[in-house]
Amino acid sequence: MKEQDILLPALDRLTEIAGITAKILSYPSGRGKNSDAVIELIKGQQTSILEADVKTEVRTATLDNIILRQDQTDGRRILIAKYIPTPMKEELRKHSICYIETSGNCYIETRSMFILVSDQKTAQPKFNEDTKLWAPAGIKFLFAVLQEPEILNTSYRNMAYASGVALGNVGNFITEMKRDGYIIMGTRLGQPTLILENKTAILDKWADMYRTVLRPKQLVGKFRFAKKEDRTNWHEHTTQYDDILWGGETAGEILTGHLVPEIYTIYSNSDRFELMKRLRLVPATNGDVEILRPFWNQDTAELGHGTVPPMLAYAELISSLDSRNREIALRIKEKYVG
Repeated sequence: MKEQDILLPALDRLTEIAGITAKILSYPSGRGKNSDAVIELIKGQQTSILEADVKTEVRTATLDNIILRQDQTDGRRILIAKYIPTPMKEELRKHSICYIETSGNCYIETRSMFILVSDQKTAQPKFNEDTKLWAPAGIKFLFAVLQEPEILNTSYRNMAYASGVALGNVGNFITEMKRDGYIIMGTRLGQPTLILENKTAILDKWADMYRTVLRPKQLVGKFRFAKKEDRTNWHEHTTQYDDILWGGETAGEILTGHLVPEIYTIYSNSDRFELMKRLRLVPATNGDVEILRPFWNQDTAELGHGTVPPMLAYAELISSLDSRNREIALRIKEKYVG
């Protein structure tokens, strides 16, 4: 989608709802450009000139970069997007980063004006009916591909086995990946070869989609440790049971040694009551222990030392709104994720 297709409707809606006159002063171009557009907002006798970053989607993994760019321009930036998740909006406001959604919801705080609109109906973008890649099965397929891109050049049957999806879905997933520019055709030793394109961008989108689409379906329940010492000594279970894999913040601690978990994430196919008995857990609606079912092929996935695959640990942490978790995610990516 072209930037103007988001920018112009967002500014028109802002004028309609907030009575602000919005002008586009320029569209910077070239490799060194600092923004997608420079806009002027006018309300009464007050004006503000802001550098606009225009996005179709806002990934949690880019939050730190958004904050950095805000600091570098002394707060003279604004994020304009088709849709911004509610938790992201809260985080943006916490850092005084202005934003506008095409629905009209906005937060604008400059030296000369303050506007907050949050009551306009908005919905997370839905993918076309012919798009299955970001449905649960597609997310499982992409996980296998991101871990080992070379499986794209094996048989459909092998790709289905490695990802744990139905064989009949594989062809559709490959077609969609080609259509969306995620894979391109190249050559290797004179033979046509499928090549994964922009792996980091796909991974960061995958992280957000996993958190919102597939992860909730894998959740068994939330619990708490029965005793304080069990919570303190959680790491003693990292190698004691081979049917338990630690994810999220606990994987971050195991893989880097630099994160004190606040949420304890367990992936296991074992019976929940057996897990509760062994780990001395009790059900708790707002508990800090969560148990999820693995979704990957455990015969082919590369695991950490008692953890889920490091790529999944990275995804869970980078899609968190906790800056501490995102920092640890980058350490995991640098050390474990190719």
